[in-house]
Amino acid sequence: MTMIQPFDFRGFLAHLKQTGELAEIGEPVSLDYEVGALCRDLSDRAGPAALLTNIAAFEGRCNQMVVNMYGERRRLAQAFRVADEDLLGFVSKRMKERIEPQPFDGPAPCQEVVLMGDDADLTEWPIPFWNSGDGGPYITAGLHIVKHPEFGWNVSYNRAQVYNARELGVCMAPDHHLRLTTDEARKLGDRVDAAIIIGARPSIAIAAASDLAHGDYEVRAAGALEGQAIRTVRCKTVDVEVPADSEIVIEGYYSGETREEGPFVEFTGYQTPIITSPVFTVTAITHRRDPIYQGVFAGRPPCETNTLWRELEEAEAFTNLRQKFPLVKAVHRPPQIGRDFLGIVQIDPSRQREGVVNTLLLATAAVMPRLKFIIAVDDDIDLYDLTSVLWAVSTRCDPRVDVQSVTGTMTSWLDPSSGGLTGKVFFNATKKVGFRGQIPGFPDAAVTRMRSVLDAHLSAGGPSTR
Repeated sequence: MTMIQPFDFRGFLAHLKQTGELAEIGEPVSLDYEVGALCRDLSDRAGPAALLTNIAAFEGRCNQMVVNMYGERRRLAQAFRVADEDLLGFVSKRMKERIEPQPFDGPAPCQEVVLMGDDADLTEWPIPFWNSGDGGPYITAGLHIVKHPEFGWNVSYNRAQVYNARELGVCMAPDHHLRLTTDEARKLGDRVDAAIIIGARPSIAIAAASDLAHGDYEVRAAGALEGQAIRTVRCKTVDVEVPADSEIVIEGYYSGETREEGPFVEFTGYQTPIITSPVFTVTAITHRRDPIYQGVFAGRPPCETNTLWRELEEAEAFTNLRQKFPLVKAVHRPPQIGRDFLGIVQIDPSRQREGVVNTLLLATAAVMPRLKFIIAVDDDIDLYDLTSVLWAVSTRCDPRVDVQSVTGTMTSWLDPSSGGLTGKVFFNATKKVGFRGQIPGFPDAAVTRMRSVLDAHLSAGGPSTR
């Protein structure tokens, strides 16, 4: 496998700064809703990542925070040094292999400072109240690492409400790996050692944002994405291996205790009610010198949560679908409207045969089961442009014969319209036999000349075309 030059967390921040994708904000920003309000504005503007260097009225162990790091898909591509349009293919190819993590040689950066006892205090860290009505401050970029007795290690994003200096309430979906592991603890009466890392390498952050199969360890997937082994180190107080160059590591355990947690505004844009969630007890906090805290904003799309989530799942779905359906060219779930619920599959019309598109739509629902709406489009449609996709639906889809539905299927339990039990609607928005639409073009000479005229006008300071 050809090695890329992989980024660690700080290296990627430096790259974003160099490429104009990082805004450094020195004005005071409050942890009480101002961080969330800033992220809302950054998301709505399709803006850069932001490094906050002045947390207002806060004197803790860290006074700098990065947000919106992966708020735009182009930054996911930059993390692997590929173009936006090549991201799906790159990830799909790399994810065919796995690379085992290797022990870190020497003192680990994530353990340059070790805090135990009363010093391991969550309130010493810049953890925001993100949205009005939240049940408390929330860790949102925490990657939770646990080991299930049957399926092995797993890394996942889980929101974590700060109860006090040493306890967190961690939200877990009913079918998620972390929930399965903590449920085992409750059944057996044993504690489950765990760690939460904040500020991870981009490969790990992106791998952990997708629900890989049980037993498919995200750190191995991250190694495959980088083309090299991720270096790990054992925690100080729990039997967990963590990436050695993480910014912050919160060590602890799940005892099986549960407690009320929430409300919290989720990726759907709607506030969830108070629920019962497992309690995480802190045993130590370790970190790099001059650590950088990371936050990920969750709220109405577009936002960083929707962009970051599920990128690897699209690549895996693409690979699986293409093995059975060679006409598949790409798949995508638009983050700007919430990634879990609408999917688009692009096909090569030259490979069509009768019934294959409708069968493909069903298969797409099987490999990405949270989807409620699935649209098939031809390869002249830009599946990353919703205007283009909806134009195809409007002009190539006859509701009498090209829209199908099924009931009694699953989606995310956070779906506010259904709570998890839903139907699925399939739109065949491809051109069929007898399609009457014609798209006239322009002479090449006319296109070339008018493009040069417009370029000259804009370079001379003429009015923008926007």
